[in-house]
Amino acid sequence: MGINPRLLLKFLLVSALVCSFGTGVVYARFQHTIPHYLVADSLLAAGIEHFSDGKYEVAEATFDRVLNEFQPNRATTTSILFAAKSAYRLGKFERTRTYLNGFAGNYGSSSYVEEARQLDGLSYEAIKYETSKGPSLGLIFSLSRDESKQTQEIFNGVRVAVDKFNNDQTKRPIRMIFRDIDGGAGAARRAVQELVDEGVSVIIGTLFSEEALAAAEEAERLKIVFVAPLATDDHLVTNRTFTFQANPSMQARGAAMARFAMNGLRLDSIAVVLATDDRKISERQADGFLEEASRLGMTIRMVSVLESESQLFRLAEVLPPDTLDQAQAIYIPLASRNPVGAAGAILSNLDRMNPNIRVIGNEGWQDLPQKSHASAYLTTYGDEFWMDRKEAGFLSFEKSFKALAKAEPGRLGVTGFDVTQYVLEILDQQAGLDRLDNSEILLGSDGQLKLVEAFKSHAEFQGLGLRIHFDGWHVNQTLFYHRYKDNELTLIR
Repeated sequence: MGINPRLLLKFLLVSALVCSFGTGVVYARFQHTIPHYLVADSLLAAGIEHFSDGKYEVAEATFDRVLNEFQPNRATTTSILFAAKSAYRLGKFERTRTYLNGFAGNYGSSSYVEEARQLDGLSYEAIKYETSKGPSLGLIFSLSRDESKQTQEIFNGVRVAVDKFNNDQTKRPIRMIFRDIDGGAGAARRAVQELVDEGVSVIIGTLFSEEALAAAEEAERLKIVFVAPLATDDHLVTNRTFTFQANPSMQARGAAMARFAMNGLRLDSIAVVLATDDRKISERQADGFLEEASRLGMTIRMVSVLESESQLFRLAEVLPPDTLDQAQAIYIPLASRNPVGAAGAILSNLDRMNPNIRVIGNEGWQDLPQKSHASAYLTTYGDEFWMDRKEAGFLSFEKSFKALAKAEPGRLGVTGFDVTQYVLEILDQQAGLDRLDNSEILLGSDGQLKLVEAFKSHAEFQGLGLRIHFDGWHVNQTLFYHRYKDNELTLIR
C-alpha cells in the first residue's frame, strides 16, 4: 500500500536495535505487548520488495515463512495481506481467500481490515467467473489505502453491468479479471501484460491519468484495446491505435462546445475570454474551442487571456470598450475554485458591457443559484456527466447497486456501469448473432484492429450519466448541453 520496502527494512532494523539496546523498561514493554522477531521483520521487508518487483511466487513463499515459522507478531497482519495479494496476482483465488479467512475476527483493530475484505470479495467474484469459458473483461484499478473506496465503487458499477449482461443472455457469459495496480505506473504496465496473458478481450481501468498513460503505452505495445473511463489527459491517445478515452479530454470538451455553438445554436461570431489557472483547464478548453471554431469557419472577434481569475471580477475595466459589440456570443470556460462568485461577477460586468450578448461556457457554469441572471444571457454550457435520478433506468441500476454495495451509487459507480455497458454492447455486436460464441475473433492483432474500428464507428451511446461517441476518433466527442432560460436550468440536448 505505497510501502517502500527499503525504507521499511531500515525502519524495522532500527526498531530492532532500539528494542535490543534500549532501556530495560522499553524492552520489557515490547516483550509483554507485541513479540518482536528480527528475522520475521527482515523476511517481511524482503517479501514486500519481491512483491513490488512483480516476483509474486517468491513473495508469497517469503510471507509464508513469516506466518509458519514464527508465533503471531507485529509482522503477521502485513504478511497475511501481502501473501493474499501475491496469491491473487498469481490467479490462486481459493488460496487468497484461505489467507484472508477470519482476518477481520482475529485482527479487528488492524488498519488492513477493509482492504482484506475488498480483496476477499474480488477473489470470490474471480472464482465465480473463472469457470466460465466466455470472453473476459480485464479491469485494472488500485487497492491502495487512498484509492480503495473509489475503486470499490467503480468496480461495483462494472459488476452490476456485467451481471445485467450475463442475466440477459444464456450463452458464454462475460467474466471479469481484476488486477490491482497499487504501485503506480509500473504496476499498471505489469497488470496489462498479465491480462493479455489471460486472453482478455478488452481492458478497462485506472482512476488517474498517470496510470492510464502507462497502461496505454503497454496496451499499444501488446495490441490490446484499453478504455480509460476517467482520465482527462489531452495526450493519452496521442499516436495510439488501441486506447480510447471515455471521459472527454479538456480540448475535446472545448471542441464539442464549438460544434454545438455553431451547429446547434447557429452562432457564427464569437469572442473568447479566459483566465489562466494552475491546472490549465481553461486554456486547454479554449484551445480546443478555438481550433474547432476556426475549422468550422466561425468568425473569432476577440481572444483575451487574463492573467488571473481576479480580472474576471473587473471584466468591464480590463477589456477595451466596445470589444464585444461585434460578437453574437462570448465563450468563457471557468476553472474557478469559486465558480458561483466568478460567474456572478462576469454576468454583472456584462450588464455594463453588452447585455444582449449570449454566454457560452463549460461545466464550471453548472447549477448556478443566480438562474435569473444567467437566463438573461441564455447562458449555455456543456457538461461531460449528467444523470436523472428519477429515470426508470437509473432506478433499476440504483436498486441493483444498493443490493450489492449497501450504498447509494455516485458518479464513479455510474461511470463504471456506463462504460462497461458500452464495451459489452460492442463486444456483443462484434461476436455476431451467436451472442459471444464467436468471441475468438476479438483475440489477436487482427481481431483487436476490428474491435478498434467498431469503437470508432459505433453509434452514440446514451448511458445513465455518460454519453459516449468516438465519432471516428479515440476521445469521446460528445457532451450534455444545458441552458438557463426563464429562470430555470434545462437540458436542451
